[in-house]
Amino acid sequence: MKRNIIRLFAIVFATLILCCSITTFYAETIYFFDGYLYTYINNEKVSLYGLDDESASELIMPSELNNRAVVDIRNRAFFENTVLTTVDFSNATNLERIGSFAFMGCINLDGELMIPDTVTTIETAAFQNCTSLDSVVFNASTGIVPNQCFSGCATLSNVTLNDTVTEIGYYAFANCPNLAYIEIPASVTSIAQSSFQNDTGITLGVYRNSYALEFAESNNINYVILDPEPTEPPTEAPTEAPTVAPTDAPTEAPTEEPTIAPTEQNGYYLGDVNNNGYVDIIDATFIQRALADFVLPDYCDLSHGDVDGSGDFQIVDATLIGRYLAELRVDYPIGEWIAVS
Repeated sequence: MKRNIIRLFAIVFATLILCCSITTFYAETIYFFDGYLYTYINNEKVSLYGLDDESASELIMPSELNNRAVVDIRNRAFFENTVLTTVDFSNATNLERIGSFAFMGCINLDGELMIPDTVTTIETAAFQNCTSLDSVVFNASTGIVPNQCFSGCATLSNVTLNDTVTEIGYYAFANCPNLAYIEIPASVTSIAQSSFQNDTGITLGVYRNSYALEFAESNNINYVILDPEPTEPPTEAPTEAPTVAPTDAPTEAPTEEPTIAPTEQNGYYLGDVNNNGYVDIIDATFIQRALADFVLPDYCDLSHGDVDGSGDFQIVDATLIGRYLAELRVDYPIGEWIAVS
């Protein structure tokens, strides 16, 4: 009996040792610093694991933690975090990678998401099902909008892609019913067939002779062409100067001053950035291009794009124009005449 008890103790002890060894082998050490959770990549770089306070609604992405560069957001770091409402990457000067499913299912993440140009890798479905997100400025230098990246973002209305993007992956923007407009840079040479699946109200901003234009036409997707119609120089210069000079200069100046211009000229249509007399998706595009530091044509007036009256043009103004064009409710008189005295 005593021998059996000793044997049983030995088996239990060995099992405990084995379990502890397996736990240690697979364990990932989590560190705490200044309200953030992180793991080591090496002695100089760390990966963001999450927030120490599970009730925190705001993520201000740090550049460093404990004097080590934060270069990575680990896979599933904020997966289905329903408390998170804001992600601010403006301080994330070292961020290089956003892991797969990192923010998937953050259903209360809203406003504008601006992904910085330091990011060189975004994994699958990083922002899938962020159902309250309004707009995205994609400045990442990845070259690829990955598969399912923004799929199921139900309220997403406007997206700006930078000109380093060459590929848009499978279901990248699928099932985004409010996505009204996305500019596809001429650098894009590959768009998956399902990229915009079920986005019935979408318009693509495309360039002449681009892959995006070919894609839009072959898939019966609405589009607008962003670059102007090419002009041709005159084929022949005039061969001769006029042979007869005017005989007389006008003897008198007009006797009357011009009358005051019609009242309608002293104002503008709210949202009509390019001054063509009406508001369309091109006006939203010009706002987005100005925010991305593109030079606009001289005939544009960005003050006309301040539709929310904030005193400056912002991505929210482009979003509001998109909602207006999609016939969604907006609380500003977009498209109405604003008289200027």
